[in-house]
Amino acid sequence: MMSLSKTSMANPATAIQPFQVRQAMVALELGPTDNKILEYLDFFTKEVPTGAAYFLHVLPKFDLLNTMMEREAEALISNYEINDEVVSRMERKIRSRLTDDQTIHIEFDVKEGNPLEELLEDTNDVKADLVVIGQKSGVSQHGILAKNLARKAQCNALVIPDKAKAQIKRILVPVDFSEYSIKALRTAIALNLELFEPAEVVCLNIYEVPNLSVYKIQKTKEQFQEMLEKDHRDAFEAFLNTHIPEHKDEVRVELICREGAGVAQYIMDYAYDKKADLIVMGAKGHSQVELLLMGSVTEKVLAVNESIPTLVVK
Repeated sequence: MMSLSKTSMANPATAIQPFQVRQAMVALELGPTDNKILEYLDFFTKEVPTGAAYFLHVLPKFDLLNTMMEREAEALISNYEINDEVVSRMERKIRSRLTDDQTIHIEFDVKEGNPLEELLEDTNDVKADLVVIGQKSGVSQHGILAKNLARKAQCNALVIPDKAKAQIKRILVPVDFSEYSIKALRTAIALNLELFEPAEVVCLNIYEVPNLSVYKIQKTKEQFQEMLEKDHRDAFEAFLNTHIPEHKDEVRVELICREGAGVAQYIMDYAYDKKADLIVMGAKGHSQVELLLMGSVTEKVLAVNESIPTLVVK
């Protein structure tokens, strides 16, 4: 069972400023998933002020000559060669999709090396405040798993599945009352402030009924669950009053009592059922594993989500 900590309820919230992207770093694979990335970014950058976008494709670097015949190695390496015409064509495609009636500064580059390492290095070098990656259903086309990128990037990460729709009508924010879920909720509100047509923002908290045998209370399971839900709704009201007082009436609260599978599956089931267009999640949560790395729930959502863009907030 999750409860509000003293730290999460401590200081009054500052006013939320509209969401903007100063510098985006976008990973491309020069393949089918790029079409979805460009389609979504075309929509996103028309809604959200974006200063610059740096597009990067990384050719995997193989040390093959030590493990196979030279002729076989050359045949495999040729599959990864990209000539100047392909690069030029991709750059023209990027500019045609993202610069129509816009003032976004565009750059495109191709490098060789470890895709994740090169992307993270360039993200840090240009001081990007948003890194963007596509995700093909069931596989990682360019060697970068979304969960690895979201875990290691120092800035916000936007993961765009290849089945995503270029629209934001409903934003889902899973909340566990941790510091990072506060950041996620405030970011969702900030993003909503920029949309031409504001979306519905839904805060979702998934809680678990504790083992009644440890409590010496004369209540049925149903009575105890009803009491627990009221406590969570009261906690939610205090949470919203503390962290988004000016926007609390713009948020819909949903509570789900967990009885079976993990939290991530409940989040995705709700997201699919309610047709969420964007999931905004914190990078960490309450558990010890989440405090050490990235939230295990966030990682699992990224691993199983095949159609809803997810913004991981740092």
